[in-house]
Amino acid sequence: MQGTELGRVERDGVGIGYEQVGQGAPALLFLPAWMITNSGLWAAQRDALSDQFRCLFYDARGSGRSDRPTEPERYQSTQLVADTIAVLDATGADRAVLVGNSLGGMVGYLTAALHPDRVAGLVLISATIDLTGDEHAPFVRAIATFDDDLPGVDGWARYNRHAWQRDYPGFARWFVDTALGEEATAEARQDGVRMALDTTPEVLAAGVTARSGQPAAEQAARLRATAGHINCPVLVIHGDRDAVVPPAWSAALAATLDTAVAPLPGAGHCPQVTRVAEVNGLISDFAASIET
Repeated sequence: MQGTELGRVERDGVGIGYEQVGQGAPALLFLPAWMITNSGLWAAQRDALSDQFRCLFYDARGSGRSDRPTEPERYQSTQLVADTIAVLDATGADRAVLVGNSLGGMVGYLTAALHPDRVAGLVLISATIDLTGDEHAPFVRAIATFDDDLPGVDGWARYNRHAWQRDYPGFARWFVDTALGEEATAEARQDGVRMALDTTPEVLAAGVTARSGQPAAEQAARLRATAGHINCPVLVIHGDRDAVVPPAWSAALAATLDTAVAPLPGAGHCPQVTRVAEVNGLISDFAASIET
C-alpha cells in the first residue's frame, strides 16, 4: 500500500476529512455509508486495491474526522452529494469510479445522475435504493416509525429515537450484528461497534429525519426517473442474507440500469467486510474495464 495523504475540505461550514492512497487509473472514490460507521468500513479495500488504483476515502459528515452537525437539513441527500463533489475537487480527481455500500450507494446513484461528467463508473453494494415502493421492508417501516415510542425493545424496534435515548450502545451492537451477518468475525464486529460508538444518537437521528417523510411509492417513482440520467457502467453487488436491504431492491435496480446483480450467496449487508477477496476482485475487474 502506498503512503496515505490526509486532507480536509470545508463546505458551508462543515468540515469533511478525506484521505487518498495509491496511484493508477481510474481513481476509486469509496463513499461513506450511514454515519454509524466511518471510512474504516473500507479498510480491506484500502489495503488491497491501492496497489493498483488511486483510492480516495472520506468520512461522512457526522462521523470520523468530519464535523458533526445535528440539524436534519445538514443531512439532506443534496448535501451528501455535494460533499462527494467537494472531495473530488479537493483531491483533483476529475472523474472517478464511485463505490458505495448502503446509504453510500444511494449517494453514488444520485451523484452519477446529477454529475455524470464526474462519474466514470458506479459500484452499488447493498444500496438503499428502492425502485419498487416497498413500504413493508423492516428498514422502511423503522424509518416511518422512528419518532414513535414503541413498546418493543428488540429487533427493528431498536431503530428508534426513543430506544437510542434509552440504550444507544445496545442498538449499536444489534445493528452491527444485523448488518454484518452470521459470517462476520468477532474482530469485525468489535470494529463495527467501536465505530458506531464514535458517533452519537443525535447525529444519527438528524440523518434519519432527513430521509423520512416521503412515502415509499413517491420516492421510488422519483428514483426511477433519476435512473434515466445515469449513463456510466454500473456494477450491482448484493448478498442474499442481507437483513437490512432486501435483495429484491438490487434486482429491480439492476434491471432498470440494464445490468446484472453479482450475487454473493450467504453474505450480509456489508460484504466488503465479510467477503473481502470476492468483493475486491469484483471491484478491481470492473474498474480495470473502465476506459480512462
